[in-house]
Amino acid sequence: MRSRHADTFNHDAEAPGYDADVVDESQPIRAGYDALLDWVARSAAIAPSHRVLELGAGTGNLTVRLPPAARVVAVDVSTDMLALARAKVGRSVEWECADVLQYFDRSVGPFDRFVSTYAIHHLVADEKAELFQRIRAVAADGARIAFGDLMFESSRDRDEAIERYRAAAPDVAAAIEEEFFWLIDDATRTLEKLGFSLTKRRFSDLSWGIAGELR
Repeated sequence: MRSRHADTFNHDAEAPGYDADVVDESQPIRAGYDALLDWVARSAAIAPSHRVLELGAGTGNLTVRLPPAARVVAVDVSTDMLALARAKVGRSVEWECADVLQYFDRSVGPFDRFVSTYAIHHLVADEKAELFQRIRAVAADGARIAFGDLMFESSRDRDEAIERYRAAAPDVAAAIEEEFFWLIDDATRTLEKLGFSLTKRRFSDLSWGIAGELR
């Protein structure tokens, strides 16, 4: 199953300037970026024996922060992003060029840890739910998840943010309307039904982290 907008959000064209863009935290979309990636890397609680799956690795900005593990698989749909990641991360990683949903069509796992930053908001709501189910299907006992992304607590908060940014930052309002920022209430409901106990933390107006452990 390939996600509906995989080709739209293939960032090959943006790859050369991506790292310079994300460090500009004066942009509302980028605010909290560095702290959120650090938090995800810590919250995953990765040990040397763990098998780790990173979804939407991009240029490797999270990958390079992850502690040593027995196995790290990093998935991204962009070949150019992954080329930059390979050059940046100086240790053994299995780089997989694939859509984050389609990756699960093959025989994969099990994994002990699942991490992702600023990627899952490219999936529409039903695809997010499908992704969580696929993660659960290949999760080892006691698995942990740690995700950081663009999120709202509810659809009401999303609608209010669009109106708030429409005058002050029209490009941000357009991004909210055109992309598929998480709705935390929906996501946490699905993940809890799948057996994860969760915590969440806010890093900026638009960026949140969600971490949890399989009960």
